[in-house]
Amino acid sequence: MWKIPSETNFIVFDQERIRQSFIMSENSLIRLEQVTKEYALGETMVHALRGLDLRLDAGEFVVLLGPSGCGKTTTLNLIGGLDQPTRGHVIVGGEDIAQYKADQLTDYRRRKIGFVFQFFNLIPTLSAAENVEFALALNDDARDLRQRAFALLERVGLRERANHFPAQLSGGEQQRVAIARALANDPAVLLCDEPTGNLDADTGHHVLRVMRELNRAQGTTVILVTHNAAIAPMADRVVRLHDGMIQNIETNRAPQAVEQLVW
Repeated sequence: MWKIPSETNFIVFDQERIRQSFIMSENSLIRLEQVTKEYALGETMVHALRGLDLRLDAGEFVVLLGPSGCGKTTTLNLIGGLDQPTRGHVIVGGEDIAQYKADQLTDYRRRKIGFVFQFFNLIPTLSAAENVEFALALNDDARDLRQRAFALLERVGLRERANHFPAQLSGGEQQRVAIARALANDPAVLLCDEPTGNLDADTGHHVLRVMRELNRAQGTTVILVTHNAAIAPMADRVVRLHDGMIQNIETNRAPQAVEQLVW
């Protein structure tokens, strides 16, 4: 048992038992090995992650669950190449992206990762289709942008709203445009940071249903960060974090349908 001084408020976990229970196959798509992330906040050293070990397989729908400050968004940012660990390895598709230089990380994000954030971050002066076209144009293949943008909007159920501007769309519709945009590079991994945080329950259900359908139909690996425990039952696995450490992992043998989620 790893001991933490009694004067702290940290929860004590059996780190070796947790580490072994989380290890899946050697062919896991994503492996985090002894990942530590520290940064200075004024004169204070913040320990965002404390020796994280985690493996995620291709095609999984995984929820990273925990309160604010537990390290879930930091974990997502490391997998997405938006940040790098202080120590440890972040291995995606067999390559340790923790060793990548800035230009390699840019190429990695552009080719392999899709991002969906709590705030939609759509360009307000562009239509839904044009927002998706903009993302498509960032890739090497710039052919048939309008047709491909319409096809992506069709996948998220927004083909008929393609020519509307963000201000003319509901929050749920804007988030679905953001999902279509995230799919522009046909990513192996879709990273979602509180994607329903600004949505009511009905609209949130619609967005989650789109993500689940993409996961099931396309085989896209989805990693979703949330503080909302009500979302957890729809996931294949739920990783609970606390104070930069993994508290436990739950496997849902029969994930709930989105329609059954209540919050």
